[in-house]
Amino acid sequence: MSFLSFHTDTLDVLNVGRFFNPQEHDGNYYRQLHSIVARVPIPALFITLLLICAPLVIALYVYQSNAAKARDEQPAGCRKLGIKTKSNLSNEFDEKFASGWPLSTTAAPTKRWTVQSMWIYPIKSCRGVELDHADIITTGMKYDRQFTLAQLKNPAPAAETEEKRQTVRTWEFITQRKFPRLATVKVEVWVPDQSSAGYHPEGEYVQGGGAVVIRFPYQKPGWRGKLEKLATILNGSVPEKQFKVPFDPTPSQVQKSGYKYENVIIWKDTVNALNLEVDVPKELQEYLGVSNKLSLIRVDNSTLREVYRCAPKAEDLGYQPVTGFQDAYPLHIMNLASVRDLEGKLPKVKGVPSLSAKRFRANIIVTGPEPYEEDTWKRVRIGSYEFAFSCRTARCKLPNVDPVSGEVHASEPDRTLRKLRNVDAGAGKYVGCLGMQVVPISKESVMDVGDEVVPLEYGEHVYINQ
Repeated sequence: MSFLSFHTDTLDVLNVGRFFNPQEHDGNYYRQLHSIVARVPIPALFITLLLICAPLVIALYVYQSNAAKARDEQPAGCRKLGIKTKSNLSNEFDEKFASGWPLSTTAAPTKRWTVQSMWIYPIKSCRGVELDHADIITTGMKYDRQFTLAQLKNPAPAAETEEKRQTVRTWEFITQRKFPRLATVKVEVWVPDQSSAGYHPEGEYVQGGGAVVIRFPYQKPGWRGKLEKLATILNGSVPEKQFKVPFDPTPSQVQKSGYKYENVIIWKDTVNALNLEVDVPKELQEYLGVSNKLSLIRVDNSTLREVYRCAPKAEDLGYQPVTGFQDAYPLHIMNLASVRDLEGKLPKVKGVPSLSAKRFRANIIVTGPEPYEEDTWKRVRIGSYEFAFSCRTARCKLPNVDPVSGEVHASEPDRTLRKLRNVDAGAGKYVGCLGMQVVPISKESVMDVGDEVVPLEYGEHVYINQ
């Protein structure tokens, strides 16, 4: 059969499908279709099916190969930190959380106020990790905000030696405020575990305190990238690129990897921290839209930022409150009823986002208190440990960023927050407040989802600007 004949028969098949309704013509449709298909040579049918199916098969093979490679590259001797079940915020929009309920007392027992969900953000402004158990240390939750992405503030001037050029560079942290795509950068924390495959006390990541794995959307150029994209679409995801670094590099790892200690600016503070620039792929800088050189910076726990504004004094705690790469305080707490109340006051117009509590990037989300009840808390027991509530959280426009897609709404919830929650004279005339900044009273403690929340002291708060 010639190509022209095969092409004509193929058109006949398409025309049968276009003009014949199988419900109206019953067997006639199928008999005619069978007659036409029967005239097409078997090799031609095989080649046609192969051309249709081959890209899908290859794409799935590429996807499976990449998935297997990713599994093989998991940090040896470590387990992934985080909850193993669905999110404890999966039902956050349930009406039962909207108004809260009275605090349980011996005289009037009712439902307890509890910790609903807990989060750490290992890399500032990137995707969080949800926990069901957390270790609390002086800087807040263990593993929280230990890293930040930063751009080169000033290029190194001409200098006689490379060593001198390295010492004069200064970096500046970046956040979703200017680079909303940070919300789509996924972060995993892997911690040493003797029961994990490949565990050895002298293993690279065991010695390095575990590992941080970073993934971000990325499609390779050319046909291979197109196949990977097709495979990930079939799997309901997007193509990604990943890299990983030790969570807490040892001095020998610092030297071997070529990491450097350099200055980084975070708000009005300048601290010396570990620069892991050599491990950051250039594609991440391009994806985020950062024009200057991009680096990953790890906090130096020997030179932490001390907290004084509104915080308990050292003589009262027995230690000076400190923080890593958090904005200002070790812990951040949100009341889910407050989020739900604020959402109810957003404009009812197309495009206004649903208000997930995840937009506010708190460490601890509690349920039970009525909306904004937390505004007057001064000292609270959570589980078996006490915490000092230092001040309200003065909000910027970061909650306008969708925590999943990285899309930015032009005005909400920032506009409504500024209008309805301008409740703290110290924060400023046009600043809205939601959530509370917290300092651990004990240097070391623990917290679990479901822990009871009991206010012990109440009082007024007045925010102090940086």
